[in-house]
Amino acid sequence: MTAVDPSGDRPDALSPPSGSWRSADELVVGVYAFSRRLAGTLEPLRVHQEIVDTIAGAIGGQQAALATYDEQDQALSIVATRGYPSVLVEDVRIAPGAGVIGHVFAERQPLLVIDASRERPSRPRRLRYRTPSFIAVPLVAGARSLGVVSVADREDGQPFDRRDLTTARALAAAATLALARERLATRAHALVRAAAIDPLTALFNRRYFETRLEEEIQRARRYGLELALLMIDADNFKIYNDLLGHPGGDRILRAMSDLLRRSVRAFDVCARFGGEEFAILMPGSNTEAATHTAERIRQRIAEHRFDAVRLPKGLHPTISIGVAVLNGAGTAQDLIARSDRALYAAKAAGKNCVRVGASDGQQNHRDQAEI
Repeated sequence: MTAVDPSGDRPDALSPPSGSWRSADELVVGVYAFSRRLAGTLEPLRVHQEIVDTIAGAIGGQQAALATYDEQDQALSIVATRGYPSVLVEDVRIAPGAGVIGHVFAERQPLLVIDASRERPSRPRRLRYRTPSFIAVPLVAGARSLGVVSVADREDGQPFDRRDLTTARALAAAATLALARERLATRAHALVRAAAIDPLTALFNRRYFETRLEEEIQRARRYGLELALLMIDADNFKIYNDLLGHPGGDRILRAMSDLLRRSVRAFDVCARFGGEEFAILMPGSNTEAATHTAERIRQRIAEHRFDAVRLPKGLHPTISIGVAVLNGAGTAQDLIARSDRALYAAKAAGKNCVRVGASDGQQNHRDQAEI
């Protein structure tokens, strides 16, 4: 066996040659090194491939696959392979209990088959397999199965044995911890996203918007950048709710939200501000650029075919937009107030139009004049 450093300081030297883990000491060192590599790998695709390559390599398997369980699909999908292209199986979905992988997943017990032609004569071996022996090991965390690793075709042509199974199971324990960590991280990300997303429109919600607004104002001041805010309101929206019902009104809002999202840059912040009102935060945009974007959005809404709803004859959803730009020492409340005033001006001008709010200096001058 290739010498390894138990401290894990040389991750490129931690993988022993294929099929070389044949003693308890080597297995302990190998599992430790494997755990260290997984702990230092955060990208899911790399974690999956590391699991397949290490387990297969440790027992000399030429072909292997990792299947993980998707709770939403209620099926297993193959996420990494060894010895054959993953594209061949990327669309395969395996129900718990179906086939070798589904059976091992459901039963949560490892499977060692010495000769499939004798032990499983009713299931012909696939042509890509060179030998009739294989191992399948479940990845189990507590009471939950996370996936299955299957390995076939030992390099020396011999069947897998009990020592191979022991090695695979020991490595599977470390692999399970990595998959459990990955699943927890995915759920945590989903929870964070859910807390920031409006469920109806899939835009950011007001709480997230207000947090980002403060952050972007601080960034704009620090680097001397401009910051534009578009306040958008759907015109006469009560009419659509009254005529189409709230489900119909919701479909209009979702269509509008999609148009908003597709009309701005990837780093702009689109949010549902409340009811049928939206806000778009545009870092680095001056008045001219923000006004141009606002007019483009207004025109797209006015020309859009709302196929998801049956619009009453003579009625078509439109929006009014107020634009304001932070180019001084104003606060978040000041910027929102100025964009709101511009929005009210657009409403007063007949709706379905864009109006630009006064700058910080102009607004201060007006306030003083009124006093």
